[in-house]
Amino acid sequence: MKTSEFNFSLAAADGQIIRGVYRDTYKGPVGIFLHGLSSDAEGTKSMRLWSQAEQLNRSWIRFDMRAHGKSDGTFPEFNISRAIEDTKLALSLFEGRRKVLVGSSMGGWVASQIALDAAMNVCGTVLIAPAFNFVNGIYLSVSPEEQEEWRETGFKTFESPYPDCDYTMSYSAVLDSLQYDVFSFPVSYNHPVKILHGALDDVVPSDQSLDFQKHADSEIEVSILPDGDHRLTDHADLIESAVNEIWPD
Repeated sequence: MKTSEFNFSLAAADGQIIRGVYRDTYKGPVGIFLHGLSSDAEGTKSMRLWSQAEQLNRSWIRFDMRAHGKSDGTFPEFNISRAIEDTKLALSLFEGRRKVLVGSSMGGWVASQIALDAAMNVCGTVLIAPAFNFVNGIYLSVSPEEQEEWRETGFKTFESPYPDCDYTMSYSAVLDSLQYDVFSFPVSYNHPVKILHGALDDVVPSDQSLDFQKHADSEIEVSILPDGDHRLTDHADLIESAVNEIWPD
């Protein structure tokens, strides 16, 4: 069966370039992995799912959002609108084909938004510890004095829980994020949605995924993994199984 792999570079509306790689079997759905904050297309989960796609001969995309990995942009420019734009740009490589979304942490929030867009032709979604509304959550987590300074200066730098991943976020990113508050508008999906979340997650509480399940006006399967942390890298087999379960015949 014919399969091709390509590196790609695509220009966003502002001229900055997103970069990634895809494999194409020239038929059937295409899967895509959406990485988390300060991560990229070379992460452990991304590469495991890429290998799974190779083994099962599936079309697949992995790419870096702007301000991440090999793509253009600096982190102070980053916001959720740009992440959504970048994802739709990558998916435009397979216009007309059905899409399977797999999003981790921030990528899970982005995937939850893409999956609502009928034009994206999504047929299955897996969310891994989705960090719904995390940008505004960061803003609300700091003191009123820090919030005021953030608004006045326009930027604030944060220490990441992961080595060498500190980041500076703009206040405009906070304002941008409010339109994607998944609990502020009706949510309904016309395809299977699975959520995997670690009970030991100290970055995004697993209760948030359960709240999302209750909020959504559609059936969503949530699996809380008793020994799972935020990254769930020790549960790659379960992630792969979730993708297999929603992958259409």
